[in-house]
Amino acid sequence: MEWIVVTGNTVTEARDRALDALSIAAEDADIEILAEPARSRWGLRHHPARVRVRVRPTGPPPRVGDQRRDRRRSRRRSGGGQQKGQRGKGGGQGQNRGGRSGRRRSRSSGRAGAPKPSGSTS
Repeated sequence: MEWIVVTGNTVTEARDRALDALSIAAEDADIEILAEPARSRWGLRHHPARVRVRVRPTGPPPRVGDQRRDRRRSRRRSGGGQQKGQRGKGGGQGQNRGGRSGRRRSRSSGRAGAPKPSGSTS
């Protein structure tokens, strides 16, 4: 069931409004307090209490994963697509191409602006 968010001057007022909107008793509802009522520093603004309420579920939620699992099985049986062991073969997928290939240069050679040794002339 969907959650509804209701505001009120107090938490109990917001809770009662939500229960009236759903036409249920407090024992049959899941209630979460989102915000307590508050006033700003000089009392110019008033922030009402907010609660989130839904009807308490009576049974276990429906299983969504079964549909996805059945769809995968039907694909595998049809023979289309790649099998698990064939993924990435050919075409160079999975190899590190371009950029750095895992080898690192030593930091001492080839740096721009590094002082050259004074003893060598070339």
